[in-house]
Amino acid sequence: MNTTQDEETLEMATAEMIFIERKLDREIGYNFWKKYVASAFWSQVSTPINLTITFLTAITTAQANTQDLISQSVYAQLAIISLIITTLNTFFRPHTQYATTKEYLSKWNDLGVQFEKEYYSRKNTVTEVAARVTAYKTLHDNVNNLRKAEGANTVNFLTDLLFYISYRTCIRNYKKWLDMDKKVENEAKTSFSKYQTAKKQLVLRSINRKTLISENTTVAHQDNSHTVSEKSVQLTESMKDTLEV
Repeated sequence: MNTTQDEETLEMATAEMIFIERKLDREIGYNFWKKYVASAFWSQVSTPINLTITFLTAITTAQANTQDLISQSVYAQLAIISLIITTLNTFFRPHTQYATTKEYLSKWNDLGVQFEKEYYSRKNTVTEVAARVTAYKTLHDNVNNLRKAEGANTVNFLTDLLFYISYRTCIRNYKKWLDMDKKVENEAKTSFSKYQTAKKQLVLRSINRKTLISENTTVAHQDNSHTVSEKSVQLTESMKDTLEV
């Protein structure tokens, strides 16, 4: 009776654990990749813009001091371009966006590492499964708190569009946090299965080879016995003929 109750308790706890586990795997992976794409975009945008602004500012400052570095028409064009880029940089704040998304990317990565640590812990007994469920619930609370902390200020429709495109194309096979781990695990299982199959084939070949050798040896013995018997019969007949004579 107690064994049956323990099995039912373990089954229920395992079902709850798997549900929370899949939810965390999907949410952490989704938000991590979303921040990764946004961080990569703002990193590639902010650095060239800042370098361009610095370069244009240096040229216009040198022209204002020397008056003969470049022509006045080129100087006017550069001043207008510098004004436009500086305005866009002030409005979109790519460097600030990059710093913010990078900070949240690091936080999502920390949650993913915690999730991995719990995922690879022991889960054989009811106590171990219950402990993992408790850890998963705590981790899920941390996920919700981080999502609240991000708020609407971190929403950017351009980076969201880029993430959606990436989500459907280049990272479609790695949407969840553990997708890479599971792929490696499946490859390892496939390799081990191939190894086991090859090993069985070698054993069968060895057995067949031994059986064939044994059969050939038996046939050879039988042939030798038959030859000896024929020679004995011939010798006996020869002795009989000699005695008769």
